[in-house]
Amino acid sequence: MKQKKCKVCGTEFVPQRTTQSVCDWKCALELQHEKAEKKQKREIREQKQKLKTKSEYVKEAQASFNRYIRQRDIHLPCISCSRFHQGQWHAGHYRTTAAAPQLRFNEDNVHRQCAPCNNHKSGDIVNYRQELLNRIGAEKVEKLETNNDSASWTVEELVELKKEYNKKYRELL
Repeated sequence: MKQKKCKVCGTEFVPQRTTQSVCDWKCALELQHEKAEKKQKREIREQKQKLKTKSEYVKEAQASFNRYIRQRDIHLPCISCSRFHQGQWHAGHYRTTAAAPQLRFNEDNVHRQCAPCNNHKSGDIVNYRQELLNRIGAEKVEKLETNNDSASWTVEELVELKKEYNKKYRELL
């Protein structure tokens, strides 16, 4: 038989059977232990998934979306104050998630914003709107301001949104 490399210790060995993947019984025990640990971790992860609330799925999807927005606008200044600075950046919503939850994941409604504008000036909405008009145009701003649809996402939709924005984020890198 052809030599194989042990899956545990990496040494070369000549297997006695075609299905043999380790060099001796010590490595076989180690491999069995590793497989049992992986199985246990997978089961724990699955149990945690089952216990998640819908709000946790929203939080995860929002985090992926916000990360994408910050990366998308990385070369643009703060939408409110038009400054570049060394501090923290947020994904600032023009219409807040509390006022318009249906726009939570609308890319036209969310732009890179510096932390001082978002936190201390409540988004500096007047200047935000002026720059928003420049970036997306009056027609789209009007649609955002008049959108009063209801919003409700299923867990499956939230999982898909998270995947979609993780993929979009990776494409920008």
